[in-house]
Amino acid sequence: MSLGCVKSDDEGAYMLKLLNALKPTPSSWSNTTYMCDWPGVSCKFLIGRIEDIVLRSMSLTGTVPSGLNDSLTHLTHLDLSNNNLSGPVPSLANLTFLQTVILDNNNFNSIPHACFHALTSLNTLSLSNNTKLLPWNFPTDLTAHSSQLQYLHLYSTNLMGSVPNISHFFPAMQSLYLSNNNLSSIPQGCFHNLTNLTAISLANNTNLPPWTFPLQLTHSSLQLSYLFLEATNLMGSLPNLSHFFPNLITVSLSNNNLTFIPQGCFQSKDLKVLNLSATNVMGSLTEIFQSKPSLQTVVLSNNNLSGFLPESRESKIATLHLNDQKGKGFSGPIDVISNMIDLSEAWLQGNSFTGPIPDMSRCTALQDLQLAHNRLTGVVPDSLISLSRGQGNLRRVSLNNNFLQGPMPNFVLYVDGDVNVGDNTANAFCRQVFEPCDPRVTTLLEVASAFGYPYLLARSWPGNNPCHNWSFVSCNGGMITTVNLTRLNLNGTISPLFANLTHLQNLYLSGNNLNGSIPENLTSLRQLKNLDVSNNNLSGKIPSFSSGVNLNTKYNPLFDIQNPFIERRIPHAWIPATTAAAAGIGGLVLLVIVICNRKRCLSFLQRIMSKETGPFVDNEFEEFMKSYGSLMLRRYNYSEVKRMTNSFQDKLGRGGYGIVYKACLSDGCPVAVKVLTESSASGEEFINEVASISKTSHVNIVSLLGFCYEKHKRALIYEFMSNGFLDKFIYKQESPNNAFCSLDWNTLFQITIDIARGLEYLHRGYSTRILHLDIKPQNILLDEDFCPKIADFGLAKICKKKESIVSFLGTRGTPGYIAPEVFSRTFGKVSNKSDVYSFGMLILELMGGRKNYDTGESLTSEMYFPDWIYKDLEEQNMLGRDLATTEEENDMIKKITLVSLWCIQTSPSDRPSINKVVEMLKGPLPSVPYPPKPVLYAPQVSVSQFSRISYSITDEEDSQIVEEFVSIK
Repeated sequence: MSLGCVKSDDEGAYMLKLLNALKPTPSSWSNTTYMCDWPGVSCKFLIGRIEDIVLRSMSLTGTVPSGLNDSLTHLTHLDLSNNNLSGPVPSLANLTFLQTVILDNNNFNSIPHACFHALTSLNTLSLSNNTKLLPWNFPTDLTAHSSQLQYLHLYSTNLMGSVPNISHFFPAMQSLYLSNNNLSSIPQGCFHNLTNLTAISLANNTNLPPWTFPLQLTHSSLQLSYLFLEATNLMGSLPNLSHFFPNLITVSLSNNNLTFIPQGCFQSKDLKVLNLSATNVMGSLTEIFQSKPSLQTVVLSNNNLSGFLPESRESKIATLHLNDQKGKGFSGPIDVISNMIDLSEAWLQGNSFTGPIPDMSRCTALQDLQLAHNRLTGVVPDSLISLSRGQGNLRRVSLNNNFLQGPMPNFVLYVDGDVNVGDNTANAFCRQVFEPCDPRVTTLLEVASAFGYPYLLARSWPGNNPCHNWSFVSCNGGMITTVNLTRLNLNGTISPLFANLTHLQNLYLSGNNLNGSIPENLTSLRQLKNLDVSNNNLSGKIPSFSSGVNLNTKYNPLFDIQNPFIERRIPHAWIPATTAAAAGIGGLVLLVIVICNRKRCLSFLQRIMSKETGPFVDNEFEEFMKSYGSLMLRRYNYSEVKRMTNSFQDKLGRGGYGIVYKACLSDGCPVAVKVLTESSASGEEFINEVASISKTSHVNIVSLLGFCYEKHKRALIYEFMSNGFLDKFIYKQESPNNAFCSLDWNTLFQITIDIARGLEYLHRGYSTRILHLDIKPQNILLDEDFCPKIADFGLAKICKKKESIVSFLGTRGTPGYIAPEVFSRTFGKVSNKSDVYSFGMLILELMGGRKNYDTGESLTSEMYFPDWIYKDLEEQNMLGRDLATTEEENDMIKKITLVSLWCIQTSPSDRPSINKVVEMLKGPLPSVPYPPKPVLYAPQVSVSQFSRISYSITDEEDSQIVEEFVSIK
């Protein structure tokens, strides 16, 4: 057997062993062929000794024979990467000529002792992705002899222990990859004075103790281009990376605990990839994009970032990943992506992005757009849909779980494409088919567009019929007659398309932040009676409306400058005479007051005025009504109330402050009338109710249609709810017809979600905040579709969003639903979390089909109800309703139960905010952590030890605290 002319019998013998060990045999290797002519084998000129062996990516299996280091003594380069070789790594000891070793992507399982001894010329060592290697420590023979090492790649090799002092042992290091191992420590000064370092990766060494960014890198490693430190327990602040490393191309720091990123940190001109996901970073992203870098990949998921992604027409981001923010504060418009003309992938799902999807017509390279699980609103733009129809390369798109409206978007994708626009569980497309919307819906969505598609309108305007459960809209005979958008913090302009609502009689837009002018074409609305645009920032010329229109443009400062002589309201002819008479009477009254100047004289005058102006005048209430005059609530006299209730014949129920009767208005419309008892003569509850409900407009809040106020005769007129109070669908013993049995689990779940949405609106839905403070089944009404509406605001408290503390004396609420902090301030301060507690108790009752306490026993008995629920949960038992369930319904019931138990935690700070409750109810079961067992009215350990879930009281919705102190009813 001959290997041709060789200079060493040892080399020839070893190469023959290698030939027989590798399967399949490398092409053209033969024992009859000159060894130095084998493909992949190179020999030194003249002396004929093997110098290089390069057999990469040949699908080789087998084991490298031992003795390589004893036979191939002149070996300089060894590359066996990307094969399936197994057994031990070949020993390389004493190969003093060896410069490059590349053994990546094989199945080696062990490293012989002293494998790397005396490799004095070694420049590159790469063993990466040999995942079957037994755990091993960093080889000391490398640190002892291989000081010229420049490229060390040992990622995914089960390396453990401490990183050596790189700067001491390998001062010429250029590329260091040690990621995906089990390293346990990094010595001090490890990266000092590495002047040639261009890449470092320690990623996914999760056993490292917490450490801060190695500032020694910033002192010398100016050539650094690739930085991978994700999942290494890195914490604290970052230095200004763009300042110290101007050549950065890739930065990946995800899954750490960073607390601060300086402005301009990522403005390196060559930066292509930025990964900051799950780093707990807080602050604004504005400065990150200010220098308009040529980014290709951005990963910013799972953070606490806030502010805006700034719009940039020059940013060239080819891949954008912003997924799984889950509402942690990363919010703002996404218009930035519409100007990234090289954008190929945009992953923004799971954030809290708001506003409409921008015009995407310039993004013709876009292939993958993921926008699911955000709070996007408005109509899906044609510019995006067209990217799937020959005008672009869009292959995948996800829009589900937003609050999008308008027509269902009809994407036409490639064969391998994928589209998910949702099933209207959150999105509110007008139809489930690809057809246009009702013209009334189209018009109102154009109106919303002029306001920037606000989230509140998106939540309140679902489906294809604006006359069915659309908040802020009233109809008559299928025609829209009233649009009331008062005090909704709207921005933008007044749409001229209001003129398309040809039957519009009342348009209320006061108390917003609208700018621009009043559209001239609104004068074409023939039936318009009231137009209130007061308290905005409008400007321009005021159109000339007909004399029949009651126009209010007060408190628009630019109107006062630009239209100094125009009348704000069209006066009737009798008003000037009445004004003169009133002035005369006022002067006479003033004269008498000056003369008398005594309390009895003032009281006498008040009685005179009362007799002249009506049967009863309550100055406090009248002042209150003046301040809410723009709400345009109808005021009835008591005789009208008596007539509409047929002399109080049809009683619907009794509440804590009055009796509710069924009634009919003069036009036959059914209503419910709550007549307050005289025991509530102070009027506080009455004013609370009027003030609270009249400021709301939401599908899950009962609508107040009018009121009566005549001394002790007081009544409130509400919309009629045909299915009455929720309590009759809960308690079997109080429901002889077993009405609750007609509600299936899906209906019960929808009721749960809708009550939470109503509370969410009260807590954060408009310019002021309402705390209901008496959430219970008897205060939840159901319409004909079993849509719940929160009612009875007699105990409610209105507070400004910037208000911190409002104090009362006493306790308020209903036993069984009162949060612990209401009984005793030692548990915390009363806030919107107190409503969350009451909601949790209510939902546990709803799902369990029984009361949470027995009114015949002491109040302490109510603690046994959560105990029973928690015990059933632990034992995997079903709750108390005798309803058949599917596996999916079982998961839904368990999810609702877990969320409810979080709601009734003893400490307010451990309860979720109501918007978090909605998020958990809508999410999958695995996303809801297991709650600790509630310990009612007794101190307990913080729940942080039980779960990673966090409900910070520093959130905007939880920072406003209200202390309430009045008597229990």
